[in-house]
Amino acid sequence: MWFVTLVRFRHKLSGKDIAAFDKAKAQAAKEGVNIVGDYYTLGRYDDVVVTEAPNAKTVMKFFLALTDVVATETLTAVSSREGRKLL
Repeated sequence: MWFVTLVRFRHKLSGKDIAAFDKAKAQAAKEGVNIVGDYYTLGRYDDVVVTEAPNAKTVMKFFLALTDVVATETLTAVSSREGRKLL
């Protein structure tokens, strides 16, 4: 399954915050979360993370480990080809 997560930083990121993200990312990889893309953005959100994971629970666990640092909104995504099959 694919997920698009919109991220807002709760405060200016520190080295400690980045280390926490790297630690959470390493743990999530062990549980099957593959970060396909991570993009800093302008506008309402600070970052967009695209992940592939076996299920929503696994992605949720990854981002819940970072709630001191970020607020998130996660969307489930399917390719346009898969989406058209559903229509």
